[in-house]
Amino acid sequence: MLTLAALFLLAAAVFAGTGLNRPVFLALNDAAARWLPQALPSYLTLLGHGLAAVMLLALLLPRAPQVLAAGLHAAPLGGLLSAVGKRLAASPRPAAVLDPASFHIQGQMLSGHNAFPSGHSITVFLVATVVALGYPPRRAGQLPLYAMIALAALVGASRIMVGAHWPSDALGGAALGILAGVAGDALARRWAYWQRPWASVVFALVVLACAVALVAGDTGYPLALPLQWLLAALGAGAALATLALQWRAARNRP
Repeated sequence: MLTLAALFLLAAAVFAGTGLNRPVFLALNDAAARWLPQALPSYLTLLGHGLAAVMLLALLLPRAPQVLAAGLHAAPLGGLLSAVGKRLAASPRPAAVLDPASFHIQGQMLSGHNAFPSGHSITVFLVATVVALGYPPRRAGQLPLYAMIALAALVGASRIMVGAHWPSDALGGAALGILAGVAGDALARRWAYWQRPWASVVFALVVLACAVALVAGDTGYPLALPLQWLLAALGAGAALATLALQWRAARNRP
């Protein structure tokens, strides 16, 4: 995973340093508007939202609480890397450089000088990393791992499709998300408190709170509202299943 992060960082530097950002951004943004279903970029980009990420990790909570623990450990580091990167780079977003009428924007128009790195890319690659390291595929070989990385790459690309980020922002965010995920997995292995029954109960309650926040919140992408509700329902269902399992186990203890 660290090799992949290094390759993403190298690619981000190439895009930012050679002038490829603008033509690739315009080409991918236009192609998505022409050939993809209208709501698909918003659906994909929603998967990089922090609350949506918790819902995705919650699906593994009943069987693999360590994955959610790793994600929760990684999240502060991912947030710190995002904040520091945006502060230091102060890179303008596409709408701050280009005429907004010259490309396609979905959701809210973002025009600040905080483009690098993409926070959504950090989040989704953080999720892909902790799942890959904490819940490794067995009989299916490496296919699930490749599928997760491909999905994360699509989510990163969706930030270009919706007009919010340059390619270098998404690539840099992917690298930082992998680094945060590796650190979160290492911390979860170092402190294995998630093996205790109370930890799963606490995680489930956190997931329920995040599910409520996701339903009530505005992600900025109204086209993805059905997926927003579906993810909240799936996460809440996984949390309730975990609480039921812990309650049943507590009743069976002597």
